[in-house]
Order: sequence, then C-alpha cells, then structure tokens
Amino acid sequence: MTGTQRHTEPIDVHLIALRDGPAGPEVLLSRRAGDVYAAGCWHLVSGHLDGPHEDVVTALIREAREETGVVIDPSDVRAAVTVPHRSPGGASRTALLRGPAVEGRARDRSAGRL
Repeated sequence: MTGTQRHTEPIDVHLIALRDGPAGPEVLLSRRAGDVYAAGCWHLVSGHLDGPHEDVVTALIREAREETGVVIDPSDVRAAVTVPHRSPGGASRTALLRGPAVEGRARDRSAGRL
C-alpha cells in the first residue's frame, strides 16, 4: 500500500466485569458524565485506544484502572464480541471484552461516573 493512506477508525473498548452477588451475577456499570455522548446513562466501563501503539487489552486494563481502580491481569481478558457501530459523531468499531470476576467494590475515579 505504498503511498496510500490506510483506513483507520477509533476503537472503543468496553469491560464486561461480573461478580457473584447475593441475588445472582452482578455487572460493573458506570454513569456517563460530562459533555459526552449519552451523558447520564448507565454504561459498561469503557474508553478509547490512546493511539496506534496501544492494543485493545492494554486499553481495557488502563481504562478500568483509571475509571474504577479495578486492576486486571492481561491474561484474564477474553474477547466477547466486536460490534460495528456508528455513533452520532462518526464511525467507530467497538470491542467488548470480558475481564475476570471482580471482588470487592470499585472506586469512582472519574468525576462521579460510578
């Protein structure tokens, strides 16, 4: 592809983090805050790759730590599904990744989003 611009799109990563709760499985969600798409809605912990140097597993681990304080071992991450998605502002391909079982309580590290 010499001399040709490769097609690129932003990649989103979304963490599916489950734990056993008293009434059955529970999933970790955060509430979207600020001037963002779907502000005020509950959502999986998520974010974008920081650039071409970052892969989806590294981005997922970073976002989980930044937003919730949850620490994930890369060997515990599994692909769940890739969802082609077009947001109101443009195109994006979304990867949903399943992390390990979560124990304890996540902390709000992103301005009131948990």
